[in-house]
Parts: sequence; C-alpha cells; structure tokens
Amino acid sequence: MTATATTVSGPTAPEDGSAPDAVIELADVRRTFDSEPPVHALRSVNLTVRRGEHLSIVGPSGSGKSTLLNTLGLLDRPTTGTYRLDGTETTELADLERTALRGSRIGFVFQSFHLLPYRTVDENVMLAETYRKPRTGRGRSTRQARARECLERVGLGHRTGFRPDRLSGGERQRVAIARALMSNPALLLCDEPTGNLDSENTLSVLELFDDLCNDGMTLVLITHDETVSARAGHRVRITDGRLTQEAAG
Repeated sequence: MTATATTVSGPTAPEDGSAPDAVIELADVRRTFDSEPPVHALRSVNLTVRRGEHLSIVGPSGSGKSTLLNTLGLLDRPTTGTYRLDGTETTELADLERTALRGSRIGFVFQSFHLLPYRTVDENVMLAETYRKPRTGRGRSTRQARARECLERVGLGHRTGFRPDRLSGGERQRVAIARALMSNPALLLCDEPTGNLDSENTLSVLELFDDLCNDGMTLVLITHDETVSARAGHRVRITDGRLTQEAAG
C-alpha cells in the first residue's frame, strides 16, 4: 500500500489536483539509477503532508531513505512522477530555481550539527543566510536580531555569545535547528537528528519538535530509531523503495 500522511478531506481540492494546505505532495514518484541491473530506489511513492504535521519515515539501510531525503530536499530529481513543494511543482524547475526554492522553503537538520567551533552560536545561526540571495533591508544587524529570535524560539536565548564547545550535545542540535529556522521554511527536513544524542538530550530535542509543530511548522524526520519515530503524529515505513503507512504513538 502506498502512504498518505493525511487523507485529503474537508475543503474541496483545488482544480490543479493539489491538496488544500499541503506542504509535500509526491505523486507516483519513482527513482531509478542506471546500472546493470537498474536500481529501483523509489517505487511509485505517493505521499501528502499538510502544514503543521509531524511525519517520521522509518527504514533500514538500503531501503531508499537517503534517496527519499534527497528528493524531498530538492537535492535529486525523480525519474518519473511529480513533487509539489508548498504549492510549487518542482520537477520541471531549472537548477537555479530549485536551489532558490530549497534555500527559501526547506530547513535542514542533520545528525552532525555542522557548527563552526570558532564562531558564536548567533554567528552560526546567521551563517544560514550567507549563500542566499541578499534581500533589501537585511544587513548584519537585522540578521543578528533574527538569529537571536530563532535562538529564543528553540530555548537558547541565554546562550548568545557562547561558542559551541561550551554547549551540550542537545544545545548544539538546538542551535542547528535555529539555523534551519532562519529562512522561515515551509518544511523542516531532519535526517537522524538525535543520532548523536544521549537519551536526555534526545527527549529535549523531541519536545522542541513538538513545540514547533504546535506552532505550525511542518516536520519530516527520517530515522531508524523506533522510539524517536513513535513520537510523530504520522509514521510511514520505507522498504525496498516503497512506503507503507503505520500507526504512530
């Protein structure tokens, strides 16, 4: 069975076939890598995730998790099928358009925090905009104010000016999450975000994810940890490139 994180209901779907208030819509997505024999990494994947939902995707190594992550993050293109992100059909976009959409609508959180040790936490958060197209009125002072707002949002307003080596693992991951929030993304895409954390810091980060979803953030978390995945409101499992829906909680 293919998976839909939430059934389309309520308002009538728009004429273009998209689901109301959907952030992610994958329709019959396949990804095949040329080899002998060909590798079918994704097989007829259908997935809809609405604004404010928390979805976990679970699967072992080799199941297609990385390919699905790269597809959702606009780092790879489906061989066939369509992917609509926050209302924009992405599969026909040029590379520069995909890059711009990824930078403005997707926040990434990884297992490794990727923080610069010689920069303060607010400077690390500000670095999120280094490679984005400059916007009028967004000088350093504005970026710093927004970075501190993001740090407040993840409960680290008291750590501005600190360097990462003075923080716990959970705090460093919160800094990474604050950095991902700098663009006010439609989607927070997390790849094993608790993989380097102990149980106490894992719980702290998962509670933060709950708070963000309660505030309307859309969260997709890819993990092999059954305990972490059970925290999500919806859960799907990927096996041999196919998604199946599972009960969560």
